Amino acid sequence: MTLSSELRFCDRCMLKTQHEIIEDPEAIYTYKRRRLYKCKECGHKSYRRGLRPSAESVY
Repeated sequence: MTLSSELRFCDRCMLKTQHEIIEDPEAIYTYKRRRLYKCKECGHKSYRRGLRPSAESVY
């Protein structure tokens, strides 16, 4: 299930690119829990922590 997308750093592209969040519908997510992200540019999948609600969107 794909929920939304965020601007994240990709380890393969070495750039900030749009990433889809691929979530398990049975899991309860908080921002500290690791989520599966998929890069829209190269398709690389990685588990990363969620961004903090407001602080990291400004960087």
